[in-house]
Amino acid sequence: MTERDYEAEASEQGWTPKEDWKGDPEKWTDSKTFVERGEKIAGILKSRLDKQDAKIQSLQDANKKFGEYHKQTLEAQREKTAKTIAELEVQVAQAVTDGDGQAYTRHNRELNDLKTALPEPDNSVEAWNEQSQQWVGDNPWYNTNRKLGRFADGIAEEVIAEGYRGTAYFSELTKRVKDEFPEEFENPNKSTPNVVEEGGQRSTTNSKAHTYENLSREEKRVCDGFVAEGFMTREDYVANYEWED
Repeated sequence: MTERDYEAEASEQGWTPKEDWKGDPEKWTDSKTFVERGEKIAGILKSRLDKQDAKIQSLQDANKKFGEYHKQTLEAQREKTAKTIAELEVQVAQAVTDGDGQAYTRHNRELNDLKTALPEPDNSVEAWNEQSQQWVGDNPWYNTNRKLGRFADGIAEEVIAEGYRGTAYFSELTKRVKDEFPEEFENPNKSTPNVVEEGGQRSTTNSKAHTYENLSREEKRVCDGFVAEGFMTREDYVANYEWED
């Protein structure tokens, strides 16, 4: 086995023989030490880069899930609203047939309000994912601060129902989070996760049938994935799930 030529390797990397060294004599190192030290530093840097790449990939995957989840929420809200609109249209027509002015006015007002709040269809999942990923990138607190992330998830459907769309939706979502927790945005050092005591968790009201145990196997897998990523608690997922009663 050929003996390793440390002097040749070290010279290629900028090493200088002792007789040519112009710096502090105590800081000079032999060729073998120079090469081994460089390899050690390179290994450390590679390890750090690998971890950074893994972290970036994890964040990208989490952002994609975030976009897909809110896209599904938007579509479910639209379907639910469209169904209610259809029912109201029948009631308005019946009120006209019956000559019931009060019923007509009441149902027609409800109908107009719902049509105004009806989420516009967006057939481009990619467009929604791009917006959501951009928003998560601009608002890192969503992933790093569980309290803020849970609050944002909790008001998402409310913001959609009020008619906010696209960039206006994300702007309004950010505004409401900051209005609710102004102290969290005063000091940039407060971007680390906060522990929420059980007594401080948002309570939800569900019927007895609306429980995690009654989710399908696939929905339980999705729920567990969001909980593991820190997007929401199991209770939040169950509360926002579109149950078929």
